[in-house]
Formats: sequence, structure tokens, C-alpha cells
Amino acid sequence: MSKKKRKQPNTFLQSKNKKNMGSSKTKEYSPIKFDTFGRVSRFVNQVGSVPSTDTEMYGCEIVRDIPDYVNDFVKLVGLGEIIKVPKTNPNVLTGSGESRECHRNSTMLSISICGKNGRMGNRLCGYYVKEREPFSHNGIKIFTTILSPHSVWNTPEGKTRCVTDYGSRNKEILFIPVGLNSVEEEFCKELNPIKIYGVGKNDLGITDEVGIFHHPTRTNDKDGRVLEERIRMEDLVKLTRKERNNILYDKELIDMSFTNKDLYWENEILNSNFGKVSSTTGRSWDYFKNKILNTYYPTSLTLKTPKIVI
Repeated sequence: MSKKKRKQPNTFLQSKNKKNMGSSKTKEYSPIKFDTFGRVSRFVNQVGSVPSTDTEMYGCEIVRDIPDYVNDFVKLVGLGEIIKVPKTNPNVLTGSGESRECHRNSTMLSISICGKNGRMGNRLCGYYVKEREPFSHNGIKIFTTILSPHSVWNTPEGKTRCVTDYGSRNKEILFIPVGLNSVEEEFCKELNPIKIYGVGKNDLGITDEVGIFHHPTRTNDKDGRVLEERIRMEDLVKLTRKERNNILYDKELIDMSFTNKDLYWENEILNSNFGKVSSTTGRSWDYFKNKILNTYYPTSLTLKTPKIVI
């Protein structure tokens, strides 16, 4: 059976959230594309795009009291601010996304949960900032911060929430916004995990800072171990000035345009799951999953559960 031409999405999923999308200067810094679901996809929070007088971004507090070695790195690679993102209650549907599936969880909520006037939210991808306890090596104090690729949900009301239950007791996370919605797919870029080091000479804090980073590459040695690249912060400026040499992104990520996007996204929707029910309607994720599938894939042969008429 041939697939019917997809009808235009209704307001349940596709009204654009033009509010709280970051600074008005954002368009100046990044081109705009539209993804499979008609959502705006673009890079955000680039250095200089957020005024220094702003105290909030994407409905969250901007955190500027961070170690210098972290701040220096973030600015050197072209990013702007770090925000404090609250975690959603893990006992309700929107906070019970599957562990290690933050990208999928945030996408599913952004195309299923709408606010007033049918306005939808966004998936916001970027880096989860995790500071480790310092340790000493040969009398030198070493400070470490991990930047892990992560996705959060920017709600229809313009608030941003972490919706993936990792079992942590922390009620909020530090997060660096990088892009909206399917920015990796549309721009063929994928964020690398990064580790940053700050080096101090004594227990009084960081004095003579030197930052380095490393990230996995797609080249493995004969034993299958992931190779690491470590670069001193002082050499980072030279690298970032070279064309197509932004260390944030996987240099070997191939063009994703060949992928059957319909099949990929249909499978993503089918495989998505939230462990709790809605606190307002009592509905489980199956209800919302079917609603998405009926909107975008009404003739799907893989749909196993009864369709819900919208």
C-alpha cells in the first residue's frame, strides 16, 4: 500500500512557539531551517547573541558564577551562557523519560504537549555541565568539568525542564544551550563529549590556570579503544580559527540526508516511552504516542495499537 500524502499538521503539534526563543539577535548568528515536524531548527546561544544584562534565557536563570577555566573554554568555542535547568518531577509523565534517551524524550514532548492556542514547545540540545570533585596529582590540584551532550524540553510556556530520569537527587542541572529541535539532522553536526581541566598550584583555588580537553573520535585502535585528543587551552584559539575545525562537533559525521527520515522518526516515536501517567489527565504515554502517529503517519502499517481520532 502506498503511503498517503501527509496532510498539513494541525495546531496540536505545529503552532510555532515564537516566545522566549532567546535573544532577538539570534537570527543574526544562525540560519534557520525547518525539520521533519515543521519546527524551527537553528543554533542558539552563540557568543555575543545574549546581552550581558540578561538574567534569564529559555525561562531559566543564567549562571555566571562559574570557574574561569570553564567560562574561558565556553567562550573560546563560540558559545554564550550557562543556564540552571530544573528537573521535572520523575513521578509524573513529563519527568519520567527513559534513562539515556534524553534526545528522544525531549523531542517527543516537544511534538506532543501543547499549551494555550495550540502552541508547542521545543527540544533544546546542548551540554549538561558536571563539575567533578578536584583531586591532587604531584602536589598540583586538578579541577575537572565534564560537558555531556544532552537535551531538555522547552515547554509551550517558555520554561525549560530536564525530563529524563537519571535517578540523581539533584533538583536542577547546569546546561549550555546549543541548538533547537533537529539541529544535528538539519546541519549534519553531532556534539562531542568534552572534558575540561583547570590546574591550580595549591588548595587556595586555581592560580595558574591551564585548560585542556579531550573527546572521543570515531577512529579506534586495534583493541577497539576510543582514542583521545588532548589540547592545551592556549592552543585552542589557533584551532578554532581554522575553517571547519570546531571541536564541539564530530568532524566525521556524514551527510544525514540519505536517511529515510520517515522510517527513522516513526521508529523513534514507536520506541519512545514515559514511565508515569499525566498528572492532569491520568493518561499514559500510549495516548500521546498514538496521537503523534495519527498526525504524521496515519497510514503506518507498524502501528500496533488502536488509532485515536484527533
